[in-house]
Amino acid sequence: MFKKLFLTLSMILSGTCLVLAQQSPKELGLQTITGNALQAQLEFLASDWTTGRDAGSAGEFMAGDYIASLFKIIGLQPGGDPINRYRSRSDSRQSSSTFGNRSYFQNFNLLETSTGDEQSARLIKQTSGGFQSIDLEYQVDYSISSGLIPGTTEAPLVFVGYGLSDVKGGIDEYKKLDVNGKIIVRLEGYPGWRDPESKNFERYRALAGRRSFQINRIKDSLALAKGAIGVIEIQSYATDNFSTPDNLPFRYNQSNWEGEEPFRPAGRVRLSLPPTEIPNILTQITLSKRILNTILSDAGINPDEYERQAATSKPKLTGTLNDYSLHYTTTINSRWIRVRNIIGVLEGEDTENCIVVGAHYDHVGQVRGFIYNGSDDNASGTVGIISIARAMAASGVKPKTTVIFCAWTSEEKGLLGSAYYANNPLIKNIRGYMNYDMISRTDLDDPSGMKCDFNYSSGTPIFRELTEKHITEYGLKLDMAYQSSPRPSGGSDFSNFSKKGIPIFLIHGKFTPDYHQYTDHADKAVMPYFTDIVRLGYLNIFELANNQW
Repeated sequence: MFKKLFLTLSMILSGTCLVLAQQSPKELGLQTITGNALQAQLEFLASDWTTGRDAGSAGEFMAGDYIASLFKIIGLQPGGDPINRYRSRSDSRQSSSTFGNRSYFQNFNLLETSTGDEQSARLIKQTSGGFQSIDLEYQVDYSISSGLIPGTTEAPLVFVGYGLSDVKGGIDEYKKLDVNGKIIVRLEGYPGWRDPESKNFERYRALAGRRSFQINRIKDSLALAKGAIGVIEIQSYATDNFSTPDNLPFRYNQSNWEGEEPFRPAGRVRLSLPPTEIPNILTQITLSKRILNTILSDAGINPDEYERQAATSKPKLTGTLNDYSLHYTTTINSRWIRVRNIIGVLEGEDTENCIVVGAHYDHVGQVRGFIYNGSDDNASGTVGIISIARAMAASGVKPKTTVIFCAWTSEEKGLLGSAYYANNPLIKNIRGYMNYDMISRTDLDDPSGMKCDFNYSSGTPIFRELTEKHITEYGLKLDMAYQSSPRPSGGSDFSNFSKKGIPIFLIHGKFTPDYHQYTDHADKAVMPYFTDIVRLGYLNIFELANNQW
C-alpha cells in the first residue's frame, strides 16, 4: 500500500517538475499577471480610502506606502533616498544591494500657489486729451492666473493673430511686431482649426498633435521667447460669466448632482518645482466678452474675418491696440508641501545602465466630498508597473540590465515627479523608458474593444518590433495604433525622459467620459483588455532587460 502511494506521488511530482522545466522563465513570470491580481490592487488604489490621491495629501501618502509595501514583498531593492546613517542599533541591518541603504521614497518639496483674495485691474485707453480708465471687477469682467509671483503690472496690449511664427507655412505673425514687455491678445486654436476642409487645417493640426493644449504650449513658448509678459486669449465660448451664476432658483441637475448650491470645482491650486530664480511666467488673463468686444471693435480688429483668412491664406494684421494697456495687481497664497516618488530596483548584472518603467500614481483628489477615484487615470498604470515587477521577479532570472520601477507623484500638476527624477536619477545611464497611463478602458465607439495606442521614439524601432511580435505570438487581443517621432512629447511622464534624448515607448488606452470625473471607478475596468496590456508591457521589458538592443 505505502509502496504504491510512494510511486504515485513520485510520478505526480516528476510530472510537475517536467511541466515546470518546459516553461521558460519569461512564461513563468507571465503566469502571475491575472485579471484577479490586477483587479485586487486596482480596487484599493482607487478606493475611497485613498481620497483621490491628490499630490501631497494623506490619501496619496497612503497609496505610496501601499506601493512601497508591494515592492518590498516582490523583492525589489529600495531606490529612493538614503536612510539616515544614525539609526538605532536595532535597525542596523546592511543591504546587500549595490545601491546601499535606501528607502523606497524619493522625497522632495513643491511650491503650492493659488490666487489670493485681493485682485484688481483696470483697462487704460489713451485719448487725445489724456487717458480713460475703466475699472474691471474680478470674476465678472476678468480672471487671471499669474503663476508664482504676486505684484503689480502695467503693460500695453498687442494683437498677434494666433501668435504663430511658421515661416515654412507662410505665417509669421510676429514679423513686424514688438511684443517685448507687453501683453499679447491672440485667437484660440490655429489657422483652419474649425474648418477641416481648409488649406491650413491638416498642417497645424499635425503641429498641435491633435490636442489643443499642445498648440497652446507651442504658442506660449514662442510668446515668452519674444518677451511677452501676458496673454489674453480670444475664446469662441467667452461669455460675461466666469463661473456658475450665484442665484439658486432650483436644484441643480448636473450629471448626478442635485444640490442646493452649484457644484463647482475647487479653487485652482498650482504646484511647481522650486525655482532657482524669479521665473519668467506668461500671465494668463481672461476678459469677458463685453470687454473684449469693446477694445477689438474700437481698434478695428475683426477676429472672425481674421480666422477666415488664416484658414486658406496668409492673414493680414489690420487694426492695432496701440491705445490700450492693462494695469493689474494680483496676490498669491503660497506654501511648501512634501511629495514623493516611489522607487524599486530589480538589480541586474549591469548596474551601470538601467531601464526605467514608470506610471503616475497621483490623481486630482476630492471636491466637497466627491472623491475623484482615478481608477483608470492612473491607478491602472500603477498596478501595471507593479505587476511587471512581480512577473520579472517570478521569472527567477536576474536580468542582464537593471530595471527601475517608479510610481510618480504630481503628474496631474505638470509632470513634476518624473521631472524631478529625470534630473536626479538613481542611475544616470538610462537606456530606455516605458510609460503606462490610463490602460484599463476601451473606446466606447470601438465595437472590438481592442484599440489602444503605442507611441515610441522612431530611432528605436525595436520597441515596435517587440510589440508586434508579442501581440502575435501570445495572442493578445490588442489592435495597436503606432505613432513615432524622434523625441515624442505630450501630456504624460515620458516627455521628461524623451526631451533628454532617452528612447521611450508609451502604451495608452482610450479616453472615456469618466476622464477626470468622480465616476472613474475600478468596477469599470475592462479586465481582459487591461490584462493584455500589462502582459504586453512585461513581455517587452523582459526582452529588453535580458537581450542586447
